[in-house]
Amino acid sequence: MPRLQVFQSIWAMEQRRPDKVEWSLEDKIARVADAGYDGLDVYVERTEVTRRAAELLAKRGLGVSLSGFPKCLDDVRQGIALFHEIGAVHYNVIGQIYPLTVDEGARELRRWIEACDEARVPVLVETHRDCITTDLLYTLQLMDALPEMRICADLSHYLVAREFSWPVSVENHAQVRRVLERADAFQGRVASREQIQVQTSFPQHREWFELFQRWWEEGFRLWRARHGADDTLNFLCELGPKEYAMTGPDGYELSDRWEEALSIRDAVQRIWTALGVEEAGAGRAT
Repeated sequence: MPRLQVFQSIWAMEQRRPDKVEWSLEDKIARVADAGYDGLDVYVERTEVTRRAAELLAKRGLGVSLSGFPKCLDDVRQGIALFHEIGAVHYNVIGQIYPLTVDEGARELRRWIEACDEARVPVLVETHRDCITTDLLYTLQLMDALPEMRICADLSHYLVAREFSWPVSVENHAQVRRVLERADAFQGRVASREQIQVQTSFPQHREWFELFQRWWEEGFRLWRARHGADDTLNFLCELGPKEYAMTGPDGYELSDRWEEALSIRDAVQRIWTALGVEEAGAGRAT
């Protein structure tokens, strides 16, 4: 059966508290290991921290994924070199380019993808605001122009950027499905139409959390239909610190972000397990 790996984000472990308390890198790695995550996502732009984190993760038998914010092909090549150095599972790009036409964007992304393919680096283009994939409709056109482009799906950005109504329209669901059909990795954050990161532990946000779980289940089904029994899907819990996390008048967060990430991880693991049971039952039935 294919395998699900759930990683934590090094950025999501920043505290940014008024008292300035921060976990050391060693503390972060220990927490990730003790919580049962499969690995940690790190950044090209924080090269020395990334190298040290990769060493500590390797000692614990944990994996590492690499994200970067390239502005040009040379930046992509820097990510490729670091990918091989640390033995990452994939290279996730949040392209800091802002082309006005689909042809222009496709031309540049094709160069990046080709460079990664030549270096045997599995590259994913993340759906994210303030980058080439800022707009959902533009991204869908990019996908048409670049059939080889694989997606890292962070659906929170599109829900809030396009202010999806509630209930989500049939048209918006269909657009999300097109993204899911290309997704070879997923990121775990829950948004509402007005807020990029809602507290999943608050009852007033339950409907949004349930919506994202349905999308993740659909994405997992589509991924499993495309991939073989020896393949591994990566899911990244990425609940960011403030200003992603909401804070009260004292500057402290309104909920326990670490525990909420664990609840997201547990939810996607339950979805994944249920799909495996369902597929096994269908196999016996035939």
